[in-house]
Amino acid sequence: MAQEVSEPDLSTQAGRERFLAEASDWEMISGSGQTMDVGPQMRGAVAVFKNGVIVVASGQRHRPQVNAISVRARHFGIARIKMLDAEKDFIEELYKAFGSTKPKTNWRALDLERQKTLSRIIHEAAEMRASDIHMRVLEDYTEIKIRVNGRMMEIGQEPSQDGQEMIRAAFAVAQGQGASGTDSTFQQGAMFANSGLLPENVEMLRLQYTPTSEMRGALVMRLKYVSKSYETDVDSLGYSLQQATDLRNMRLKTNGMYIFAGKVSSGKTTTLQRCLNAMFLDKRKEISIYAAEDPKELELLGAIQAQINAGTNAVTAFRDAMKAALRSDPNVIVLGEIRSEELTSMAIEAAKTGHALWSTVHAGSALGILNRLINLGAEREDLKDPRTVGGLIYQRLLGVICQHCRTPLSEALDNEAIDADLAERFARLTGRDMSQLYVLGRGCDKCFKGLTGRTVVAETIRPDARLLEMYMDESRVKAEQYWLTPNEEGGMGGAPVMHHALIKAGAGICDIDEVQGEVDLLETYERELSQLVPRLRRDIDALLAG
Repeated sequence: MAQEVSEPDLSTQAGRERFLAEASDWEMISGSGQTMDVGPQMRGAVAVFKNGVIVVASGQRHRPQVNAISVRARHFGIARIKMLDAEKDFIEELYKAFGSTKPKTNWRALDLERQKTLSRIIHEAAEMRASDIHMRVLEDYTEIKIRVNGRMMEIGQEPSQDGQEMIRAAFAVAQGQGASGTDSTFQQGAMFANSGLLPENVEMLRLQYTPTSEMRGALVMRLKYVSKSYETDVDSLGYSLQQATDLRNMRLKTNGMYIFAGKVSSGKTTTLQRCLNAMFLDKRKEISIYAAEDPKELELLGAIQAQINAGTNAVTAFRDAMKAALRSDPNVIVLGEIRSEELTSMAIEAAKTGHALWSTVHAGSALGILNRLINLGAEREDLKDPRTVGGLIYQRLLGVICQHCRTPLSEALDNEAIDADLAERFARLTGRDMSQLYVLGRGCDKCFKGLTGRTVVAETIRPDARLLEMYMDESRVKAEQYWLTPNEEGGMGGAPVMHHALIKAGAGICDIDEVQGEVDLLETYERELSQLVPRLRRDIDALLAG
């Protein structure tokens, strides 16, 4: 701050008068039309002054939106921030006294200014490690939200016209299918460091534009952060000991298909990248890796990474890349995604001819990957051979709850912060007292909205011939039962992703409400997988024991 500011008690009339006297020559920047306009919704909760003083409505200091505003203030050159708590009526009084200053910058002047505003939004999102930015143009304003640790939160608003112009500005510097699009067409693109709009820790933005009613639109920008050079650590992502062992065993082989599945932003690309880099080092750099992606996302040690110019004919571009790969003497072929019948056929052929093929597909479970390959034209006979189907991995990401402010389940139930049936079922399944179980807290200065990061929950399968034959011969239920049956009883000893998620919830790492919303219902697990409950309790105890 430019000057030292005392901390009057703004809950008292004397404190308010003292503050107003001291602030008589200050400049507010958060009012309507001012340099850092926080929007109509937040003006009732926060007031920002140019000297770094931020007055916040009582009890709202740890709201994500308030945190976003303090981050935004730093981008406006405010190095030191002092937060003061006050009642909302005093904040309204501050806006009446200071909120009418005309803006010092005309943000409507040039298209360049739209790009500056867009860059500022990207920088704010990156500072909070957001995975996505959502811009939705509405009739009266443009809503700007980000996703942090899987949760959506609003960080600001812009005028409706400005939002439309920012979307055009984004595609003006993007590469890809959006370059020649219009406001009424679906568009895709990618923004790279050479756009001049990205912070140093963001490598790329993937853009998806969707036209909406009344010629408005919505833009989603997915952030890909710069990773540490060629990371190889898979174990730290959150896999169980058995899953990490499965992945290590998959990396030992240089033949067969190894396929990841998961929803968008499930972390599968990160796992794929680390597995391949670990494999390259495990093999003492004595293997050849050939990768084909559009756009390039993987940072791979020692790999030939083909430049794919997919344009509007991605199938043709990837077919040509696969043909080139097979002629390039690779040990390992990497496809960004198997998405067509032709690519499926070529991937299987590569695996059958002694190559390892690592890729991703859209499927809802590890065994569901097999069904997806069948739907993409794979012959059932080809998928019966474990030398062809070497590994199936399905994963999701869940928030890691803050260990400092997490709430005991018993307290959450008393405060009616969790559904009673969910709480009782959770305690019953885990066999633990409610005072020993934890759920998401309200947030504190050690976390962001009660979360400190994200962790993998997964299921991994190294198929054997019996499993594949069962599945391909229309005995999918029996195949799953065989996979879940313990080794000592003649099965494979597998565990579904819901089991892994419940272990982490029972150990106080993940929130049970998110587990039920993002993975599966506890009722389904209790009804269909009751044989796993004793194992679940042992696994929770083992994780807590370290």
